[in-house]
Amino acid sequence: MAGKTFEAQLQDIEDLTIEGMTRTARSALTDVATEFQQTQIGIGQGATSFVEGAIPVDTSALANSLTVDDTNVNGDATAKIAGLEIGDTMVFKWTEPYARRIEYGFTGTDSLGRTFNVPGRFFMTRAAEKFPEFVRKRAAEVRR
Repeated sequence: MAGKTFEAQLQDIEDLTIEGMTRTARSALTDVATEFQQTQIGIGQGATSFVEGAIPVDTSALANSLTVDDTNVNGDATAKIAGLEIGDTMVFKWTEPYARRIEYGFTGTDSLGRTFNVPGRFFMTRAAEKFPEFVRKRAAEVRR
């Protein structure tokens, strides 16, 4: 920074800070996306138990129905996250009609008369709970 005006030096610091925050945000969101797309075999594939925090996979339809900002990303949100800027809002959702039932569980009879007692898998909830941890980890990496 030698030879620069004080104002130019402050601008350099601001640019580095925004760049670091952007890198931290992108990396932490990528960590969350990786976490919420963890899968395990579903009942249709022979599973006898489940892991909370993972998407059960019989056909991959649920995992592949992930959209970011209404754009289908075939289960891989990293390209959309790479374009994130500070202040942007991203909306992640799964478009399969049963996504909410897999996330939160469902006990009762559906509109077709079928009875279910399915516990929630909380694949999105558990990943989102880890976001502060991912931010701390990625911010520490940026500070090095």
